Amino acid sequence: MSAGGRSECDRSEGPAPAGPSRPVLVTRPAGRGDSLVSLLEQGGAAVENRPLTRLVLVSGPEVDLARERLAAGEYTHLVVTSRTAVEALSSAEATAENPVDAPPCTQVVAVGEGTAAALAAVGIRADVVASGSGAALVEEMPTASTARTSRVLFPASGAASPTVPEGLRAKGYRVDQVTVYRPEPADLPEASAQALRTGGYSAIVLTSPMIARRAAAIGIHPSTAILTIGDPTSEAVREAGLTVTLQAEEPTDAALAAVVVRALGLGP
Repeated sequence: MSAGGRSECDRSEGPAPAGPSRPVLVTRPAGRGDSLVSLLEQGGAAVENRPLTRLVLVSGPEVDLARERLAAGEYTHLVVTSRTAVEALSSAEATAENPVDAPPCTQVVAVGEGTAAALAAVGIRADVVASGSGAALVEEMPTASTARTSRVLFPASGAASPTVPEGLRAKGYRVDQVTVYRPEPADLPEASAQALRTGGYSAIVLTSPMIARRAAAIGIHPSTAILTIGDPTSEAVREAGLTVTLQAEEPTDAALAAVVVRALGLGP
């Protein structure tokens, strides 16, 4: 039995229907859950948005130098895997003194349409939009001709999986990974934590390995459906000794909402 209170084999209690007394718990950082909450409410679910992490943008000489090298055309590729990385690169400080700019000679690769849209909003067009995950991005990238002429800027979270940089290096790329933001723990209100442990939620939506580990440490009642955004998050859930009810087909709010609706039997 795990600290979360449910083992891989404990499936005797299924999720109850969502409703005013059994809302869905969304755990995304502040400012990241609004679209998902709206979609879930449209699907008929009561929702509580209680972040388990917060995102802190990183600034400093390393980030400034990365922007300068990108603008100067020193990178053959800019690889971006999240909207937060885009925001960090194009922060207010960067725009005022050292604006983010990807010249035409740099191929821009994004994971997911959401990241591509965030890039477009700051004036950068994604040449390649990989579907699903960092692993999918690595698979879609061709083998580099030489590391000397194939250099990648990878602005990332301080807690980023090594999948992308290791995968690209294995394909012959020289990768400069620069930390542009860090996730930090955020605590649930005690009432929410108690509800999570005792079955007060019909489902919990987990969108990163760190969030999954924090939720498992609090404790997830066996009757609560566990919905995840992708493979790394699902793996973290299983490593905590819990069972993933459903995983989204792609890392988008629409796909997450769809699995919640399906898991809880909502809608017509």
